[in-house]
Amino acid sequence: MTLQKYVKQVRPRTEDYILPVDKIQNLFEATLSKADVAKRDNKNVLQDIINNQTPLETEKGEVSISWIDNANKIAFENDDFDTAFPKGKEVFITSNGDKIRITQITKTDIFGGGKGSGGGSSGTKAGESAQCVYLQAIWNNPSTDFNEAELTQAFAQVKVNATLDMIINLSEDWVVSSISSAKLLYKLLPKRSYTFHRGSDDFVKGVIEQTFNNTPQTDFTDINKWNPADIWIVDESKISSYDFAGVKGLPYYNHLLLKAYTNRDIIGVSLKKTSRARFSQQNWKKPFKEPRFTKTSLGKRDFFKSKDGYLFWREGEIQFRTFPAFQGEIIGKTAKHGKLSGDSGPTGPIGVIMKKSGATSIPPRREITTLIKRDKDKFFQMFFNEYIRAGEKGVDTIEKFTKKFKGKDSGYLESKYLVTLMFNELKGREQMFLSLAYRYAKSISETSSVHLKVY
Repeated sequence: MTLQKYVKQVRPRTEDYILPVDKIQNLFEATLSKADVAKRDNKNVLQDIINNQTPLETEKGEVSISWIDNANKIAFENDDFDTAFPKGKEVFITSNGDKIRITQITKTDIFGGGKGSGGGSSGTKAGESAQCVYLQAIWNNPSTDFNEAELTQAFAQVKVNATLDMIINLSEDWVVSSISSAKLLYKLLPKRSYTFHRGSDDFVKGVIEQTFNNTPQTDFTDINKWNPADIWIVDESKISSYDFAGVKGLPYYNHLLLKAYTNRDIIGVSLKKTSRARFSQQNWKKPFKEPRFTKTSLGKRDFFKSKDGYLFWREGEIQFRTFPAFQGEIIGKTAKHGKLSGDSGPTGPIGVIMKKSGATSIPPRREITTLIKRDKDKFFQMFFNEYIRAGEKGVDTIEKFTKKFKGKDSGYLESKYLVTLMFNELKGREQMFLSLAYRYAKSISETSSVHLKVY
C-alpha cells in the first residue's frame, strides 16, 4: 500500500504550487528571445530600458543593463538583430557586473509576457497602471481592502495601458507599494472626482506628450528629464481651463502645468517602488540647493590605470566612462541620482550641458571609434595632446604614452580620451556644469516641470 495519498493529506499543496508541466512550459515562455525583441514595440521598450538604466528582471536578479560592445549596440539600433544578439553570446553587462545573454532577460508583461516563472506581474507597465487602479479603488471606497472585486470595478474607470490580468496578478512587492502609495495620495489630495491615467492615448500621449513635442525646445532629448511623471491624476472637468493648444514654448508650458498643479487639477506623479510611501514636491517652491564643486580627477589611482574620470562635489561625485555607452553617473553619499549620456556628442545631454556651461562639446563617440579604426596614430597624437593639456605627468613622449595603452580595446581608449577632452574643455566652468548636470539628471532643471514624487 502506498503512503503517498496520506502524505498529500498531511502536507497539502500550497496555493502557489505549480505543476511540473507548467514549470516546463514557463521555462520556454519566461525569457526574452531575439524574435521577441524584433517586434517594434519591444525594441523601443528595451532601448528605453537601456538608455534610462531602468532595472528589469533577469536570471541575475532585478538589475539595469548596458551593452558590452558598441558594435552590438549599433546593430541593434539598425534592426540587425542577428548581429546584435549572436547565439549564445553575452551582449549585456548588468549593474552588478554580470554578463548576460538576451535569453537571460525575463519576458515580463512589458515585453508581452505573462507571469513568467510563477511570480506575479512586475513590469513598469503593470506596476504603474496598477497604481492608477489602486488609487481609483480607494477613491471609490476609503475603507477598501483592495480586493479583486473592487480592483476590477476600479479598472473599468481608469485609463491605463496594462490589462486587468496584469494588475490582478501583480507581484507582492508591487501590491505593497501600490497600497502604500494609494493611501498616501488619498491623504494628500482633494477628494474630487479624478481620472487616473497611465499611457493613455487621449491625455498622456494626446495632450502631455504631444504638447511637449510641439514645443521648439532643445534642452531635453528625453521627455522624462523634463517631467518624469509615471501617472497623471486629472480632474477632467477642469482640462478646458488650460490652453494646451496655445502652448508655443517650454516656459509657457511649465507655467501652465504649475498653475494646474497648484489648483490640484492636473498632477503628474513620479513613482518608486516602496513599502512605506513618502513624498516630495519637485520644481515647486523649495529653492534648489546647489552642489558645490571641489575638484576633478582623471583617475583615483593613476591616469593609466582606469578608463574613467571624476568630477567631485562636497557630497558626492560624477563618474564619467563608457559602460559601454559614454556616460556620467551621479553618485551621492547615500544614493545615486541618475545618469547623463554622452555618445551623441553635441546633441546628447552631456554635450548640451557643456554648451550651456560655455564649453565646447565633446564629439560624437562614433567619430572617435572610426578614427581609432582608420588612423590610430592620429588618434594617439590627439590623445597625447589632451594628456599634456590636462597637466598630467608621468610620460613625456608619445611613444611612451602609446605604450601605456598596449592591449586596451577601442572602448577603453574612447572612454579615457573623451573624459580627458571633456575636463579640458570644462576648465573654469566646472561649477556651472555640475549644477546643470545634477539638476538635469534629477529632472529638476530650471526648465523641468513641476511634479509630485512618491518614493
